[in-house]
Amino acid sequence: MKTSRLNKDIVIECAMELVYESGLHGLRLNKIADRLDVKSPSLYTHTGSVTELRQSVVKRAMEDFREQLVDSLLGRADLCAFIELGKTWAAFAKNKNAFYTVFYEKEYIDSYEKNIAAFLRAAFDRIFTVCDLTDKELIQVERVMTNYFRGHAESFAENTFNETDLVSDLEIIYNGIRQNFTKVSQ
Repeated sequence: MKTSRLNKDIVIECAMELVYESGLHGLRLNKIADRLDVKSPSLYTHTGSVTELRQSVVKRAMEDFREQLVDSLLGRADLCAFIELGKTWAAFAKNKNAFYTVFYEKEYIDSYEKNIAAFLRAAFDRIFTVCDLTDKELIQVERVMTNYFRGHAESFAENTFNETDLVSDLEIIYNGIRQNFTKVSQ
C-alpha cells in the first residue's frame, strides 16, 4: 500500500489493523513500514518510539470505545440505557478484544481512567438520576461494571456468552444498584 503522503493518522490506522492481526505487543514499526511500503526510519517522524505508537493506538481505541458507548445512550434512559450501554460494551469486548484486553494493563490504566472511567461515571450519574449518587457511589458503580466486563472478556471474545444471559445480568445489576442506592426521602 504505497502512500503518497504519510501522516500520523495513516500510521495509526495501519497500526490498528496490525494489532487485530498480531495483538498490541506484536506491533512493530518494520511491519507497519512494510505494509505502508516505506522505510522504517520515516515512521519515527510520525510515531516516535514503538511505546509512543502503542499508547497512541490504545488511546484511539479507547476514543472509539467511548464514542460507541455515547451512541448507545442516545435517546435512552434508565434500564434501557443501562442495557444498551452493556450490550455495546460486550460487543466491543468481543469484536475488538485485541484492544479491549490491554485497556486494563498497568501502562494504560491512566488513559483508561481519563477516556473511559470518567465517561462511565457521568453516564451512570445520568442513568441513575433517581438515586442521586455521590461521587463515591458513582465510582463504586463504575468499578462493579468494569469488573463485570473484565471478568467476562474472554467469554465475549470466544462468543460463549449469549445476549440473553448478558441482559439478565444487566437487569440484576441495575435493580441491585437502584435498590442499594435509592435515597429515602424524609
